[in-house]
Parts: sequence; C-alpha cells; structure tokens
Amino acid sequence: MPDFLLSQVLASITLIIECYAMQHKNKNTILALLSVSCFFNGIHYFLLAQPTAAFIFWFSSIRFLISIKWKFQWISALSIGVSLLIACYTYIGFLSVIGFMATVFITIGSFTKNDKLLRIMMMVGGSLWLLHNIILWTPVGILVEAIFVGSTAIGFYRYYIKDNESNATEPKIKN
Repeated sequence: MPDFLLSQVLASITLIIECYAMQHKNKNTILALLSVSCFFNGIHYFLLAQPTAAFIFWFSSIRFLISIKWKFQWISALSIGVSLLIACYTYIGFLSVIGFMATVFITIGSFTKNDKLLRIMMMVGGSLWLLHNIILWTPVGILVEAIFVGSTAIGFYRYYIKDNESNATEPKIKN
C-alpha cells in the first residue's frame, strides 16, 4: 500500500476517534481519546514526510495523557517549550510554524480546568491544523480537522449555548 493511501487510512481512524471524543462532556474522556487519535495522526504525518507535525502529534499524545492527571500551568509551559524545540529541530518551512501555533492553543486548552475554554482552544488549534492540511493537501486530514472543529463547535453549542438558552426560557417558579 503506498504511503499516501496508508496515511489517509490512518487519518480516517483519527477522524472517527476525534468525532467521538468531542461529543463527551467528561474532559478526561475527551483527553484520553485525543491521545489515541494523536498517535494515529502522527503516523499519518510521518508517512507524508511532515516530521514537525508527526513529532508534535506523538508528543501531544503523551501530553494529553499527562494533562488528565495534572493541570499545572508549568507543565503546559514545558509542553509548549518541548513543542517549540520539536518545531525548530524538524523545521521544514511554513507548515512547521502553523503546526507549532496550532499546538500552542491545544496545549493551553488541554491544561485548563475549564471545559468551555478547552473547547474554544481546541476549535482555534483545530482551525490552524485545518489550514496546515489544506496547504499540505491531505484530503482526509482536511476532513479530520474540518469535522473536528465542527464537532467541537457542536459540543460547545450543546453544553454551553443550548443549555443556557433552555435555562433562560424555563418559567421561574415563585414560592
């Protein structure tokens, strides 16, 4: 199987996992599933000769697992530092910069205790990965990020906008 085709199959696995992940309310479940998806996505990028993206995603797989247990901001800063080192060491051009910027937002989100901020940061970071994949032209990768951002937005709507709208329209009970 040619590398490009295999990369698209692996990106499809990533797609399924990420769509499922962002429909959960439990932040730790989201992070655990994203860890697994990052592993497959890293292989996807490695097969496409994108070392920055590959190593950032493999490191992100570990980072998501760490962020389940510990929410210390110094770990977030250290993770961003490691991602910067990865981007510098594997630098291949503009795509390395976009990948690093995307991972900054996602790292900040993964170490927050606030589920709402997690989802916002994931949407911003996912949008940058979407731009990355459009420039790279990885069709399933584009679909992965488009659906990831869309799924995250749907989850955000379900948990933070729809719930607020239904609470605002419920009649107030007077004693």
